[in-house]
Amino acid sequence: MEMERGAEGRGGVGFAPPYFQTCVMRCCFSALALLPWVLVALDAQLICWQAVFRCNVEPECDLAFRQYVSACEDVIAGATKQCPSHCINALIRLNDTRNGPELESCDCKQDQECLSVQRAIEPCLPRRHPSESGGIGCMEARQRCEENPVCHTSLAAYLAHCGQLFNGRRCSSKCKATIQQMLSIPNGELLNQCICDGVERPFCEVVKENMSKLCSIGDPSDVTHTPDYSYDDENDEGPPLFLSRQPSFYALPACKCECPVCSLTAVSHLGRLA
Repeated sequence: MEMERGAEGRGGVGFAPPYFQTCVMRCCFSALALLPWVLVALDAQLICWQAVFRCNVEPECDLAFRQYVSACEDVIAGATKQCPSHCINALIRLNDTRNGPELESCDCKQDQECLSVQRAIEPCLPRRHPSESGGIGCMEARQRCEENPVCHTSLAAYLAHCGQLFNGRRCSSKCKATIQQMLSIPNGELLNQCICDGVERPFCEVVKENMSKLCSIGDPSDVTHTPDYSYDDENDEGPPLFLSRQPSFYALPACKCECPVCSLTAVSHLGRLA
């Protein structure tokens, strides 16, 4: 009965459609009936309803799941193609629970609604194995850059001068010069070639796109020269928590200092660069 009360009134299913949860609780409540399926699933990829059931009975996963459903509602519904930082942070929390990762990798079989939700949420998920795509991941590329003194200094300058680029406003002359300097360094060039991965993947992809659209690297005449103080962040939706998780070269949005979490993580990060 405790599980039944916990499931009441909840929409969405891990990375599967909302009706799965109702089906699980109504049709599979008997532990004896479910046991053979669970035992088989231990050695094979879980079907999504099995993954949901396992998450439901783990308090931490159950709570993180509810937060994910609320935070990612617009993404799941297809109302937006972008991944809000609160949705990504909810996915990170869900993935940190014992049974949460199973929701990401579960098998929809032929269920079209389940497959649709998985397609919608996929751009918001961490990419764990960029080497499988034939390239180096941005987290590894950034680590290599930080280990090289020259690249490390260029990275610090990039963080200092490209705040407007991170938010999609503009690419200032200082920012463009910093990027060009970075790309002249072997370890810096890796940051341009790397594949966005890890928890900051969605942000990394957005910043790469912004740089491609706004910076026109290779064309010295195509850059705005208005001062950086024209930047305003009133529409910034807030800082992502991934700043404390080794963000990559192209994945560092400027943060609002009035937010205590962002201020602390930004100071911690810049302290490592000093």
